Amino acid sequence: MPKRYIVADVHGMCGGVFAALDKLEKMLLRHPGETVFVLHELVHNTAVTGDFEKRKVRFVDSISEIPAGAPVVIGAHGVSGKTERAIREIAGDVMDATCPLVRKLHQESSRLTPDEQLVIFGKKDHPEVIGVYDNSGAGSNFVVYSPEDIALLPPLDSPVFISQTTVDSARCDEIRELLYRRFPTLRCVAGVCDASKLRQASVLQLVSQCQTIIVAGSAHSSNACRLKELAEMHGIPAYLVNGAEDIPESELAGINCIGITSGASTPEYVLEKIISRLQKIGFSS
Repeated sequence: MPKRYIVADVHGMCGGVFAALDKLEKMLLRHPGETVFVLHELVHNTAVTGDFEKRKVRFVDSISEIPAGAPVVIGAHGVSGKTERAIREIAGDVMDATCPLVRKLHQESSRLTPDEQLVIFGKKDHPEVIGVYDNSGAGSNFVVYSPEDIALLPPLDSPVFISQTTVDSARCDEIRELLYRRFPTLRCVAGVCDASKLRQASVLQLVSQCQTIIVAGSAHSSNACRLKELAEMHGIPAYLVNGAEDIPESELAGINCIGITSGASTPEYVLEKIISRLQKIGFSS
């Protein structure tokens, strides 16, 4: 039987990531020869970070690492209003590459009033969730990720629901339904973004045709991890790889059909190298 691979219909970088890359490129052009600083990462992908580090871009974990007057780009996941103000006080030039959808979450949370309670579905340590939490105007804020977290919530009179944009869409629906059951007055203002939904839907198409799935993306990329988890939830082994060198070739020995996709922060050239490697070991389109 011939060995083959199928590439997901929807995969790879989303519009927000392309826009963030474009802004960092423009900042480099505006400041030739200078080091451009990015707080944390531009996007969650080690290949992207590595490529820019070779071009005088420095990724830092703290504002204290940014010299006065330096050019700074705010990454796609955004920062809190307090952090943005601190950056603008230090930097000589600032370009905001926050994804428009993430910016919308910040704006929605900032519009909440002290008599409302914000419930965020997502990972507590994800920068997107941190930004929404820190920008909130609600009287109280909670982060949930499981039914157990919902059970621990206190009584809420005016709860408002906002979801991290890159979580699993089906799980988001489940959590939202559980919240509605406990808090019938729940108001939902934002959920999973369309880019994440489309990539997740494409993985579901692959699991019905393939014996295993390869996801090109970094381990700290929320959306890439969700693609891997989604395949596994449907009983299909899945591997998250940074690049072609991470392909588990020994695990593919008895596989006749592989599904391939990539996260919303993963460059297309990474996927192309993975395909090239699979072709060398006997797989064809």
